[in-house]
Amino acid sequence: MNIQFQPNTLYYGDCLDIMADFPEKSVDLICLDPPFNSNRKYNNIFKNSGLKTEAQIKAFDDVWHWDEASAERVQRLKNAVANPASKVIAGFEGFIPKSKMLSYTSYMAERLFVMHRILKDTGSIYLHCDPYASHYLKLVMDAIFGEQHYRNEIVWCYTGPSNTKRWFPHKHDIILFYVKSNESPFYADAVRVPYSESFINRRRYTEGQSGITAGYSEGREDAEIQSSFGSGKIIEDYWTDIPAGGAIPKNERMGYPTQKPLKLYDRIIKASSNESDLVLDPFAGCGTTVEAALINQRDVIGIDILPFALRLINEHRIKPHGREPFPMQGIPVDMDTATQLAKTAPFKFQDWAVSLINGFAANPQKVGDDGIDGFGMLFNKPDNMERKAIIVQVTGASGSQKAKYDRLHANVRNENAAMGILITLDEQNAQRNWKHTLEPVKIGASEYPPIQCFSVEEYFRYDRDPNRILQLPSLANPWTGKQMQPTLFDF
Repeated sequence: MNIQFQPNTLYYGDCLDIMADFPEKSVDLICLDPPFNSNRKYNNIFKNSGLKTEAQIKAFDDVWHWDEASAERVQRLKNAVANPASKVIAGFEGFIPKSKMLSYTSYMAERLFVMHRILKDTGSIYLHCDPYASHYLKLVMDAIFGEQHYRNEIVWCYTGPSNTKRWFPHKHDIILFYVKSNESPFYADAVRVPYSESFINRRRYTEGQSGITAGYSEGREDAEIQSSFGSGKIIEDYWTDIPAGGAIPKNERMGYPTQKPLKLYDRIIKASSNESDLVLDPFAGCGTTVEAALINQRDVIGIDILPFALRLINEHRIKPHGREPFPMQGIPVDMDTATQLAKTAPFKFQDWAVSLINGFAANPQKVGDDGIDGFGMLFNKPDNMERKAIIVQVTGASGSQKAKYDRLHANVRNENAAMGILITLDEQNAQRNWKHTLEPVKIGASEYPPIQCFSVEEYFRYDRDPNRILQLPSLANPWTGKQMQPTLFDF
């Protein structure tokens, strides 16, 4: 599918591919919070699914592991002499070979190189990461953006419960702040914070003491203090005033596992951009940066590899501000574009097709996945079995899908799943009369077919409502494990 550069747009796909089509020096500010250990909650949910295959459960544990794709990426970077991070990655290979961290840093090196290309000469970039990866990523950033353009390692501190007794609890994130050049602006006055009361009181002189306010009346003294300290101070590079996790205001919470508070990105956007500047979030997630940009009258672009994340952003981040939903490029809007995606990017088509059913998560393992393209989880345990997992198989091919159906039937049995869903491209291939030997799922007075078929063609015909075709009991939200609401956007 053709990608057109357009502010105030959401893009579905790998940011490396999407940004490749962006013009050089087109973005004023980049804020990114790339995934690291971000799929851990998936793993917790699916550990209780009843699935037999440990590899399928581990696929949700962490996307960063050493595999053939990682090895190819590292070799590609070592050969890419135009990428300043090439030597850094080669050095990493010497002391953290075939590791999760090398997989992660090489992934980021490719994308940060493209971000440098599309960032304006007056632009800035803020990379949000955890302390495990920050020192590796700083070397990559030094290589690509230049050590002389490093500005801050911002330490975002927060509190929360911890059970650890073997080390100090980990209660901070790192935000690496770089600029494209020395011409990049920093708006200090936009991010001032009040001085503490104790700081002001220490500078308050009482009658009889030396100092500029000695002998002043109380009112005169307060006026002088207000004049001196009223504008506040520029906050230091450790931030303790923005809560995280459960302390995020309830009206902001989206149920997203790595959600950050609006106030965090509000501060960053005010510090390094002007109204009407273009802000890019290449890992948009639940859209915190997108909303913070809108609130501050900036143009914004969000990119994410999860199609449902883009729908969530439109529903919960953009529409509440009275804005029309952003266009979503890369996501099929009809059968023609769905067919094109199935032909040109089959893995993207698989992930998109799985996301059409609220409560299902795409399988991050694309090779050697035994034909299992996605998972869902029943919220309630069936009355007649211990199994709760639902597995999804997607096919974008034409012609008879009997072989796919038989494979799904075998997977449901072999993987100890409760149900299986076959998603086809064409309605004529979504046969529902093939025989199977699986027992129905019984919950209360209701019975549900253990094997069901659903087509993309029907999705578009029935107003994008899979529930008009499928018969499913209540599902668990793949992010939180809580019962799914009528839409994924109702947390």
